Amino acid sequence: MSMQQLSQSRLSRSERGMISIMTTMILIIVISLIVLGFASLSRRNQRESLDRQLSTQAFYAAESGVNDAREAIKAAPAGTVIPEKTSCTGTAGGFYNANPVIDNNANVKYSCLLVDPSPTVLRYTDVGTNSIVVPITAKSGTISRIELTWQSKITSGDPMTGCWETMPSFTTTSGWGCGYGVLRFDLVPTSGTFTAASLASSTMTTFAIPVWSGSFPTIPYAPGASNNNVKTPVYCLTANCKMTVNNLTQNSYHMRISSIYRNASLQIRAYNSAGTVLEIEGSQALIDVTGRAQDVLRRVQVSVPLRANSNNDVSDYAIQSTDSICKRFSVMDNYFDSDVSGVSSSNRLCQP
Repeated sequence: MSMQQLSQSRLSRSERGMISIMTTMILIIVISLIVLGFASLSRRNQRESLDRQLSTQAFYAAESGVNDAREAIKAAPAGTVIPEKTSCTGTAGGFYNANPVIDNNANVKYSCLLVDPSPTVLRYTDVGTNSIVVPITAKSGTISRIELTWQSKITSGDPMTGCWETMPSFTTTSGWGCGYGVLRFDLVPTSGTFTAASLASSTMTTFAIPVWSGSFPTIPYAPGASNNNVKTPVYCLTANCKMTVNNLTQNSYHMRISSIYRNASLQIRAYNSAGTVLEIEGSQALIDVTGRAQDVLRRVQVSVPLRANSNNDVSDYAIQSTDSICKRFSVMDNYFDSDVSGVSSSNRLCQP
C-alpha cells in the first residue's frame, strides 16, 4: 500500500470517529433536554398540586374567620351596637377574636379580619316566594332614592329567553317562561313614631315585571290609592334587572321583598339628593376575611344579617295551609250559614 493510500485510510477512520462523537454528543444533549423538560414539568405539577392544597386551606381559614365574626355578632345582646373593625389586627375592644393560627406546622391562619356594620350595599343571595324584611336606615343624611338590582338564579341559558316585550298577564308558575320572576316589594317609611293605621296608609306595593324593551325605570314613592305603579314593567338584560324608587324624604324605611315565579339574587343601595350612595346601618354587616396558608392567600367577603335572620316573621298570606283550602261559603247579616242551598253533603262548603 502506498503512502497516499495509507494516509487516506487513516483520514477516513478519523472522520468516522468524529461523526460518532458528534452523534453521541447530540444524543446526550437531546436526552438531557428531555430529562430536564420532564423534571421541570414534574416540579410544575407538584407545585400546582401544592398550590391547590394551600389554596383550599387558605379558603377554609378565611371561612373560619367569617364564622368567628358571625358568631360574635349573633352572641351580642339585643341593642348592642356592632363595632366596626377597620384594621387587620386588633379586636375592636375585645368584641372580635384575635386572628388565631389554625395550623402552626403549615402556617395556616386568617391574617386579616375586617367588619363593616354599615355597608353601602345590602346583598341577598336567594330571594324567593317567602319574603324577606329589609330595614334601610341611613347612617347619616336623608334617603332620596332606593335602587334595586337583581339577577336570575337559573344556571344555564339566557334568562331573557321566553320573556316579553310588554307586560304579560300573571299566570301559573308552570306557564311562566321567563328566566326572571316578578319582584314584589312593600315600601314603608319608619322614621319617628307611627301606628298600624299610619303604616297601612303609607305603604307602597309594587310588582316589578321583567320585559326586554325600554329602559331601567325610575318610579316615585306613592303609597296606597295614589300608587300608579302597582304593576311596573322593568327592563332586564341578561346580566340583571334594575329599578329605582325616588321622591323619598326620610332617613329610615323598611321593605318586604319577595320574588314570584323565579328566585333572584338582590342588591339594594340608598342615595341622598346629591346622588351619593349612603351607608346603611342596622341591617347587615359586611365581613371581609383573608385566609393564609404559607404563601397562598384567599379572600372571602360575606354579608350577614345583624339580627337573627332576614326572613319575614309574619305570614305572607291572609290564609296559609299545607293542604287545599275550601273557599265556598255563604254569609248573612251577623250569621254564617253552612247550609248552601241545593247542595247535599256532610261537608256542604266543599261541593263543586
